Amino acid sequence: MNSLLLKGLHLVPMTEDAPAGGGDLASHILDASLRIQEGKIKDIGDLSPLPGEEVRSFGGLYAFPGFVQTHVHLCQTLFRGLAEDRPLLPWLREKIWPLEAEHSPKTLRQSTRIAVDELLRGGCTTFQSMETVWHTSAVFEELLDHPVRAILGNALMDDASVPGLPKGFARDSQDSLAECEQLIRSFHGREDRLFFAYNPRFVLSCTEGLLREVGQRAKAEGLRIHTHASEHPGEARAIRARYGKDNLALLRDLGLLGPRTTLAHCVQVGEEEEKILQDSGASVAHCPSTNLKLGSGIAPIVGFRKRGIRVGLGADGAPCNNRLDPLTECRQAALLAQFQAGPGALSAYEATRMLTIEGAASIGLDKVCGSLEPGKSADLVLMDLCGEELGKGDPFTRLVYSASREQIRHVLFRGEFVQL
Repeated sequence: MNSLLLKGLHLVPMTEDAPAGGGDLASHILDASLRIQEGKIKDIGDLSPLPGEEVRSFGGLYAFPGFVQTHVHLCQTLFRGLAEDRPLLPWLREKIWPLEAEHSPKTLRQSTRIAVDELLRGGCTTFQSMETVWHTSAVFEELLDHPVRAILGNALMDDASVPGLPKGFARDSQDSLAECEQLIRSFHGREDRLFFAYNPRFVLSCTEGLLREVGQRAKAEGLRIHTHASEHPGEARAIRARYGKDNLALLRDLGLLGPRTTLAHCVQVGEEEEKILQDSGASVAHCPSTNLKLGSGIAPIVGFRKRGIRVGLGADGAPCNNRLDPLTECRQAALLAQFQAGPGALSAYEATRMLTIEGAASIGLDKVCGSLEPGKSADLVLMDLCGEELGKGDPFTRLVYSASREQIRHVLFRGEFVQL
C-alpha cells in the first residue's frame, strides 16, 4: 500500500465551529503529522514513519483543506476582458450569449484547461460549474485529464422569446434533456470525482415546462440543481412582471428548491424570500466580486448564515470577475460582510469555513472533502503564512486579509502533489 507521511505542518482541520465571542483559535490549529493512504487521510497526530513509507517534511507550512468554489463557468474563461462595463442582462445579451454560441468542442477544452490551471494555482481542488448549452461532453472529457473534483452540466435554455439570444441558442428542451441523460450515463460518478447537475440557466431563459421537468427529474434521480437566482435588480423586476411573484417563490412553486439545490448570487432577496430559502434547505453560492462588477449589489450572507442557510463562495466566470481566485472571493466576502453588517459580523475563521467545509457542504460534498479528518480525501493547500508582510495575527486573519496565491507552496489532490 502506498503511504505518505507529511511532517512539520500546522494543520488547520476546519472541523469545529468558530469559538463564541471571537475566542481563542489556538485549538483550531494542530502541530501534527498527517498520513495519506490510497488518496485519503488515514491518521493525524504524533506519527512515526511506517516501514517503506515516503516521508515529506515541511518547515512550518500551514495545511488547509483544498479550497471549494461553488459557482464557476469554465466555458467563459476565454472571454476574459471581452464583456466590460455592463449590468447583467445587457452583459448576457450583447456579449456572453453571442460568445458562448461560437464555442466548439475544441475551444471548450481550451477554456477548461485555462480555468482549471488557474483554479488549482489558487488552491481550489473542488468546484461546481455551469457550462454552455452545447458540447458539455468536451468539458467533462477535458476534466478527466486534471486532478480536480467537479459538479457540472449543460446550461438549459429553451425560451426562444428571450431578447438577444443568438440563432439556435434557445435549444429544444427535450433535446437538451436528452443530452443530460447522455452526460449522466457517460460521466456522472466517473472516477468518483466528476458529477452531473441539472443547470437551468435562470428563470428568464427557460419555459415553465422545462423548469418543472428539471425539478421532477432531479428529485427522482437524486441529482443536484444549480441555477442563478435573484442576481440583479433588472432581473428581479422582469420576473415579477412576467410571473407576478418573486424569483425564489417561483422556483419553490415549480419544484426546484431543496437541499440539493445551489442558487448562485441571491442578492435581490427580501424577508419573505429569505424564509423560503431557509425552509427549502437550498444553499447559496456567494459571488461577491461579480456582484460588484456587474452592479448587482451585495448578498446578505450574514443574515443567511444566521438563519442556518448554507453559503459557499464562487468566482463565477472570468468575464464578470476577471480572475478565478478563491482567496480573492474569500477576502471580498469578509470585507463586504463587515461593511454591510458591521465589524466582526463575519470573522476570518468563518470566512475560511465558507472557503472549505461550508463550501463543500453547500454542494453536497462535505462527507468527501472540505476538512482534514481521517477518511476524507487528501486534498490540501500548503501555505507559508509566516512572512513579515502578512502581519502577526492569527493564521485565519493572515489567510483572509493578507495572503494571496503567492503564499501557496503546494496543492495536493487525493494525496498527489499537483504540478502548479
